[in-house]
Amino acid sequence: MLDEATLRAFLERLGWQATPHGPGTLRAIHETREGPMTVYVRIDDNWVVASVVPFLATGGDNSFELARWLLRMNRDMRMSMFAYDEDGDVVLVGELPTESLDYEELAGALTALVDDATGHRATLRAAAAS
Repeated sequence: MLDEATLRAFLERLGWQATPHGPGTLRAIHETREGPMTVYVRIDDNWVVASVVPFLATGGDNSFELARWLLRMNRDMRMSMFAYDEDGDVVLVGELPTESLDYEELAGALTALVDDATGHRATLRAAAAS
């Protein structure tokens, strides 16, 4: 089973700067083509949850069209999913079971999360500019 020290070592091996952000949570910074991206990585007994929070700050003012788009994207993404947080903002989340989780699996999931975040963020920015 993965523990917090091993998780931190995996993040460092990926080249991510990780700092504690509350019990069982690390705040990791990853450089992307669009600049630094903050990913919160939380570990508990059974799951590692990585989140880009907020992915899109809406304050809960989410249109039906946005909800439909998020669901379509969820269908096509393999390692991540969109959700709403308690403030109604859009978040991008990846979840992995800790049992037998290894470096390659975590690296693949975090890479997919960041790729999805940068790709979809660019799409939303382009749509907003139109």
